[in-house]
Amino acid sequence: MRDWDQDREAAFFAILSRYLDLERDTSRSYSAGEYSLERMPVLAALAGNPERCLGTIHVAGTKGKGSTCHFLTNLLVASGFRVGTFASPHLSTVRERFLVDGRPVAYAPLLEQASRLVAALEAQRLEPGFFEILTVLALRLFADEGCQLAVVETGIGGRLDATNYLEAPLCTAITPISFDHMQLLGNTIEEIAAEKAGILKPRVPLVLGAQPFPAAERVILARAAELGVPVERPVPLAEAREWLPATTPPFLVENFAVALRICQLLGYRPDTARFTVPELRGRFEIVHQEPLVILDAAHNADSARRLAEALRQRFPGQSWTVVLGVAKGKDVPGIVRELAALDADFVLTNPRPPKTSALEELTAAAAEARLRYRVIPQIAAAEDLPSDRPLLFTGSFFAALIGEELFSQR
Repeated sequence: MRDWDQDREAAFFAILSRYLDLERDTSRSYSAGEYSLERMPVLAALAGNPERCLGTIHVAGTKGKGSTCHFLTNLLVASGFRVGTFASPHLSTVRERFLVDGRPVAYAPLLEQASRLVAALEAQRLEPGFFEILTVLALRLFADEGCQLAVVETGIGGRLDATNYLEAPLCTAITPISFDHMQLLGNTIEEIAAEKAGILKPRVPLVLGAQPFPAAERVILARAAELGVPVERPVPLAEAREWLPATTPPFLVENFAVALRICQLLGYRPDTARFTVPELRGRFEIVHQEPLVILDAAHNADSARRLAEALRQRFPGQSWTVVLGVAKGKDVPGIVRELAALDADFVLTNPRPPKTSALEELTAAAAEARLRYRVIPQIAAAEDLPSDRPLLFTGSFFAALIGEELFSQR
């Protein structure tokens, strides 16, 4: 997915330039007009209601939903289906958001359909948000590509997320919920869980991943009971591990267990000989060996905790240099607290654009936690970093991207 054409990327964003909004800044609060489903039915109708041509599977959660979607895609492909996947964010090319059988769509249909949809919007004088357009554009592309199924990842939350205009998914799934996007979803785990549970539909089955907070599970189960939703649990981890490399960290095994249960629930039988483990960018991803470089986009406290646990399990006794960049609006103290469990020196930096950096808050939290750290606001070259120990790039996808740009061997 690292192949991209600069001119065509620019052409895509030029088409949608007037609609670029909510993804610019994750730290501010949004108005009800910005975060709403009111525009979606009209927008979908302009695109020909492509969702009606697809069997959809809707996935929400604070962490793990992206890898769950990618695992599920490859399991569905191994079951004999043509599958579209709508995922976010993208790191190198916007085509990472629009996958068919796990591969980015070509630029030509992407640009053609984007232009057609924007022309229809302008003719109707409609002003939807950027992510709303991407949601409908993805489903239109998948329908045109002959997909039978679409795996749809929520952007933020669930209840009012643009993807939740889908009225009749085959199945829903909720991966682990923790504290994130609190300026939008709420300050308690119960409030956040209620927003995620907003994707539940009457009598449509739910696969519920293991929850780090019992209160979140209680909220989801209560909502499921109200709607008559059958709740399924992930497959046993031993069963999931049979499909994956022995070095797969536990949190990814748990996400795969959710994906495999979805397949079983829907009656699909993936062929082990056809299944391939997807490339999971920025998810415990090793991109260089000497020095060892790992990228992981842990962007909340619970993800940071699971990352630290996985590193200690896979590399016992190892010291690290942790390159840490966090976006505003995230739980900076929580992330720092969990990563402090590592034997590490920290380099604090700004994540790559377009995220707004929380470097000042991060520096204060590092000092409070008595970390060994230094601040490098912009890391321009591998030589800016020490080479005497393995490197971990984390705190956001856009901090992981720094490590990819500097060290990726692909």
